[in-house]
Amino acid sequence: MPNSNNGIPNKQSVSKNIMGKADTPEDEIDLIDYFRVLWKWKYFIFLFTVLPALIIFLIFNFLPKDYEITYIYDTYIDIQFPKMLPRELEGIKDSDQLTAQSGQELLEKNRRILLDQFYSNENLDKLAAKLRDNGLDIYARGISKSLIQLEISNTLSTLTIIGNSKQDVQKISSIVREDFEKVIPIYIVREELNSIIAGLKTYMVDIKQNSFSMELELERKRAILEKMKNLQPSDTEKIPGGIILQIDNISQNSEYLPLAYQIQAIDANIITIEETINANQKRCNYYKNLISLNEKLFDEVKNKTSSYYTIQEFHSFLTDMMDDYSEKELADYLNAYTTRIENMISTNTPVIEKPSVYPIPKGAVKKSTVLLASLLIITSFIAFLLEAIRRRQAPAS
Repeated sequence: MPNSNNGIPNKQSVSKNIMGKADTPEDEIDLIDYFRVLWKWKYFIFLFTVLPALIIFLIFNFLPKDYEITYIYDTYIDIQFPKMLPRELEGIKDSDQLTAQSGQELLEKNRRILLDQFYSNENLDKLAAKLRDNGLDIYARGISKSLIQLEISNTLSTLTIIGNSKQDVQKISSIVREDFEKVIPIYIVREELNSIIAGLKTYMVDIKQNSFSMELELERKRAILEKMKNLQPSDTEKIPGGIILQIDNISQNSEYLPLAYQIQAIDANIITIEETINANQKRCNYYKNLISLNEKLFDEVKNKTSSYYTIQEFHSFLTDMMDDYSEKELADYLNAYTTRIENMISTNTPVIEKPSVYPIPKGAVKKSTVLLASLLIITSFIAFLLEAIRRRQAPAS
């Protein structure tokens, strides 16, 4: 029996073929319709896309250029400065307080001090006053991080000055350089002096506490000695011939010795304690004078940082103080500190003494291209939206 379905196309394949044939014309029509919409709204798209991008390009391209100059410094962080203190200070328990941070911590601390003080209102006011004195009022009024940029890393400090002309940049840079190289280091000096004073005072407290304990021990030893001198030696203390006592630490094991040797050991121990107490007293007197010296230096810096006080003026103050100290220890300390300040002055100079002034690229093409692409997307979307609204509101034919 012939199949009734023979010669009759499958319904599913027919529907697929029809849809397949229908898809292409509809897609083509939709795509052409899209271009028609864009062409219809071409003036709208041009007005709000190409024109703004062109205006931005012309503005950035023809406006007066800014200029910049960059000074690069080796970051000066003297992590060895505590070594100019007496050798005994290296052995104190709380060394972090004395050294005012070490290594990376000191670097980070001084970096923060430099940035905070450089951009402080006090320092910006100093710079503004200097700029006004040199006929740069427009920069004095707008002085900020955008005009003067300071960046400090572990190895380099970068100082960038920006102005509207090469001549202005050169004038500004000379003023800013003097401030950064001569005035700002005073804040580092002030912080370090404060830390040294705090460390010395802490060490003096440790010495006094230790001396009090030793005084009690000395009193106890003397009382023991007096009582032992009143004891009568017994015959059992006679050491038979040929027997040798070996004691590693007589001061701790003197009770195993004959009475006469015990007395002698305590006498020696008393002498050691007395000499230690005397040495600690001398150290205390020395550190007291050392604190007084550092406080004098600190007061000099503290009282003058509000004015335009430079590291060179502080160095002159140090050299003038030399004749005031005849004691060798204090004179040596002041000498070492003065040498350190001299090293700071000589190191705090740019790697390139006279770098070139460069125009700052404005990136007109890049900025206008990004704006053009963004506006093209936005205006195209708005054009399709407006066309859809217009068609929906149009009366049906």
